[in-house]
Amino acid sequence: MNIKEKVYRTLSTSRELTSLLARDRRGRCVYPGISPNAGSYPIIVYNVISDVPVLTADGIEMERRVTMRLQILTKDGHYEHIYDAMNKIMKGLGFMRRQSLEMAEREVFVFCVDYVIGIGVDE
Repeated sequence: MNIKEKVYRTLSTSRELTSLLARDRRGRCVYPGISPNAGSYPIIVYNVISDVPVLTADGIEMERRVTMRLQILTKDGHYEHIYDAMNKIMKGLGFMRRQSLEMAEREVFVFCVDYVIGIGVDE
């Protein structure tokens, strides 16, 4: 299982986290890349924004650094409890928080958090 699949599986199966999110008609509340117009909020969207080599030996990549961006989308801007649960999960997977950003897009409030992890090239 690659790191993107591992993050998705862990986020989407956490009862603590998913109980704070709204589900669409298909029962989803965590989306890869971009969310369709879910129609209900809050939801989480995640994607890999960087995957770069950090350790090489004899011309062979040994380790890489992956940065994942998780976005909490809400209608009311209240994301604190969702962030706490999400942050706990990401730390449990070995990620470190790099930065966060709050913004508003149209009628949706977005809280973005970037997490970084160093992993082997086979993961």
